[in-house]
Amino acid sequence: MLHLIGLKPDDRASIDSFLTLYQPDDICVFTDAGLMLASTLKLTGKAYLLAHPHIVVSDSGFEQIDHTALLELVARHGPATSWY
Repeated sequence: MLHLIGLKPDDRASIDSFLTLYQPDDICVFTDAGLMLASTLKLTGKAYLLAHPHIVVSDSGFEQIDHTALLELVARHGPATSWY
């Protein structure tokens, strides 16, 4: 499954819901808002940072992808969740 994540670290209820669904081989794509949360998670699957056309973020350690690559991931991997 693919998860698009824009949650803030203080949204505990949504984070718990995401963690309930998360499986070790899932793919996570973090928006700029979700990047702080990413640093608190122990992910085992692939993770990306969705590039924003107007916001530059410091190096997160995640490969950056654009919206076209995100659509390709969704098409390739099927089920997706969106957390904001």
